[in-house]
Amino acid sequence: MPPRSLADDLRRRSEDDLARLLTLRPDLLHPVPPDITALAARAASSTSVARSLDRLDAPSLAAAHALARMDEPATGERVRDILSAIVPGRADDLFSHLRALAMLWGDDSSWRLVRAVRETLQSEPRYAVDWPPVPLATTEHDPVRVERTAGQHALAAVMSVTAIAEAWSSDDAPAVLRKGGLGVRDLTVTSRIVDLDPHRTALLLEVAHAAGLIGRDGDTDERWRPTTAYDDWHDSPLAEQWVTLARAWLTMQRAPDRVDEGCNALSDDMSGRGLPLLREQVLRVLADLAPGCAPADVGEVVRGVDLAAPRHAGPLRTARVAAISAELDMLGLTGAHALADMGRAVAGLVDSEPLVVAAAALPAPVDHILVQADLTAVAPGPLDPELARPLRLMADVESTGGATVYRFTNASVRRAMDAGSDATSLLEFLTRASRTPVPQPLGYLIEDAARSHGVVRIGVATAYIRCDDPATLATVVAHPRSTDLGITSVAPTVLAVGGRLEDAVALLRELGLHPVPESQDGHTLAPGSAARRAPTPSAPAAVSRRDATPALVRAAIATLQSSTADTSNERVGLEPMAAADTVAVLRHAITESLPVWVAQGEEEHLVEPLRMSGGTLTAIDRVTGQVRSVAVARLSAARIAD
Repeated sequence: MPPRSLADDLRRRSEDDLARLLTLRPDLLHPVPPDITALAARAASSTSVARSLDRLDAPSLAAAHALARMDEPATGERVRDILSAIVPGRADDLFSHLRALAMLWGDDSSWRLVRAVRETLQSEPRYAVDWPPVPLATTEHDPVRVERTAGQHALAAVMSVTAIAEAWSSDDAPAVLRKGGLGVRDLTVTSRIVDLDPHRTALLLEVAHAAGLIGRDGDTDERWRPTTAYDDWHDSPLAEQWVTLARAWLTMQRAPDRVDEGCNALSDDMSGRGLPLLREQVLRVLADLAPGCAPADVGEVVRGVDLAAPRHAGPLRTARVAAISAELDMLGLTGAHALADMGRAVAGLVDSEPLVVAAAALPAPVDHILVQADLTAVAPGPLDPELARPLRLMADVESTGGATVYRFTNASVRRAMDAGSDATSLLEFLTRASRTPVPQPLGYLIEDAARSHGVVRIGVATAYIRCDDPATLATVVAHPRSTDLGITSVAPTVLAVGGRLEDAVALLRELGLHPVPESQDGHTLAPGSAARRAPTPSAPAAVSRRDATPALVRAAIATLQSSTADTSNERVGLEPMAAADTVAVLRHAITESLPVWVAQGEEEHLVEPLRMSGGTLTAIDRVTGQVRSVAVARLSAARIAD
């Protein structure tokens, strides 16, 4: 007797068939359906069907279009005749694939297409496919060169993100626009810091934001700054830094190329739907080529994506694919437009560990610089973090690449002194770090800056200005702006300031003076010693990929095939805790793949957490083997299991 419904068909399928369905359609797993009826309802919904149709390749989509116009029910012979006319020689493969996707159900006496599939495809133009397809035109490169090029691009991306974050640590970090995002002028200034065009700079900003490395500081005068998570990222190994950025790019729902359309970087206007899937499709097209082979041009990449997923082919997707291809090269997933090993690994296209592959491709950090007589220093590779941060404080990055050139200026040396350094400590640092002697001109520059640095002292009255030289203070009082700032002489060596401290500092610097702040007891303060940070977002800006991991698939099948009865867990006596602490424990358990006890009301369960998204925890119950999906807000406590 043929199945009476899709649910009846699914009940007759083997565990392997159900596993294949859940793997091919991972959206059916989130959250895990409690039974076969719920699974069938979700698989037949228009939303899930649309997602599945988007992933069909050209032959499968053409086959589905043909079946959507056949009379139902149809015999197996009739279905195979229709499919043979679409793609000769592949009828059985297409038939098995559509059935595995639960788009086609029944038996050889009566096959039917899921109603949502039929209704969706009947409203679209019929799709025809040329078979066999013409292979993509390619250009061959030396695989070693591809890996080396990708490694250099990856290094440049990491260094550029670091340069942006360090620049945004200062008091003059760019302001957040009233409508959100980054102003055009601030984007231009930031582009000069990394010596890139605004489009590429916007890419780095969006990736850094998606990785949680930059964010809004939440102050009244809100500004963009590095987050508290940036410091840990900065001090981590270079390979780990790159993998963090690459994974953020893979999953973010952002379209950096929209900055060319007049959208502000980091604003809501930069959002783009379906981009993680499109990036995955582009990567799979490149992964199908031999190592070292790159598509002859972007048009070939577009053609490959259109063959793999033709449903949304068109000018908009063509533009998006072109942008993604450029982003792949800039971020180091490809080299010379050929997919690199580190790109394959981080995208999950091979079983290799991304950190290991990236570490092999990226240059090793260096622990020295070469100071030159023209007031520059050359870093012959990526610098160790303990060396890079103080060097960036006392010198400006002039150029990047395989080697980075830093330039020492009067302003950059004063910046380091503002952060609490003096001439002696700066010269000692350079002597330790440089493989070449510190040249005389640089020593003179540092000593000259030290002589003028701190001659004038500024504090809070609202502010006061103190100087041992009355003539210097007389110059300040004589300036036209001193009246606006409410500057008055209270002693031969002291002025009182009625206006803002920041305005007084700006005036003194305009006069060529270099004030330093001091406490009420006269001790010098180092205002730049503590970098300004924004809070790390509680949830990552990137959208989590909803993959069908083997563990989740196995647990889901156990749930679907089990009875509704539950087995009680033993209690471990969890004490109620703050919601933030519960979330922190769960995040740690997910990251480290650790079992965890959770308390929900009066019940306690030992679970293996799989993911936490949208306020919902998905975990495998260690007692029943079933999947639990529970709102995190309903959990009163969590504790890592012994």
